[in-house]
Amino acid sequence: MKAKTFFITLFLFWQVQPLFSQCISIELSVTWEMKNDIFNKDSLVSTPIFHISYRNNCDDNYYFFKVSPRKDGSTMILCSAMVQYEDNDYLKRAKSHSNYANQNFNVIMGEEPWYDAGWKILNDTIDYHKGNHFESVGCELEEIYKYIYAENHFKRIIKMPFDFVSSDITLENILCSVNDHFVFLKSGETFVDTYNLIGFKLVEGCFTFLIDKDVIENYVMGIHNEKLELPLVVGEYHRYSGAFNTNKVTVCFGER
Repeated sequence: MKAKTFFITLFLFWQVQPLFSQCISIELSVTWEMKNDIFNKDSLVSTPIFHISYRNNCDDNYYFFKVSPRKDGSTMILCSAMVQYEDNDYLKRAKSHSNYANQNFNVIMGEEPWYDAGWKILNDTIDYHKGNHFESVGCELEEIYKYIYAENHFKRIIKMPFDFVSSDITLENILCSVNDHFVFLKSGETFVDTYNLIGFKLVEGCFTFLIDKDVIENYVMGIHNEKLELPLVVGEYHRYSGAFNTNKVTVCFGER
């Protein structure tokens, strides 16, 4: 069996100032945990887990939109070739992925505060601020995570709504019906979202995870590209907008 190698490289924070110089920091990291094999539930395999840690370094309580949605411990991968299949053979499609060892990609999060703000994967030779090209690896990852989601929901794909509407952005709904899209942090608190990167391990390759913007917006994008401004105060939390500290993390799978 071909040997596997793995390493993580933490890059310096984008901001020159120390980590806690901004009220909010969003820290990216990866750990390894023993999880069930997605293709054999009776077997445990070493699995990479991606962490997004939101930290409030100030004296006030804040809320803001997440840089990435989370669905059953995984993420939505943006793929221009998303196909609605009539059959339910998710397993076959998940296993038919290619191998991308020795290729390098950027995984971009947080481009715009959309309801379905998934991860966009681009070859590292493409300027991710300008590139709209979708890599085939992203489409294959989308199929792997579609299979995982279907397995956890009795082999059904549940279609999620793709846009916020103005009625979502009310004090009550931000705290209740759409609250999983937001972070709520009291002074000094940290909140962590985790994502299973088993799909990335299966396709191999080298992936640099990063947040596209260095500011948190005071709005979310609604249907027809309208900007829906977030309330200044929700419960005991003030709206946060502006700069934050963050980092990049690179994870490589396969022989290098």
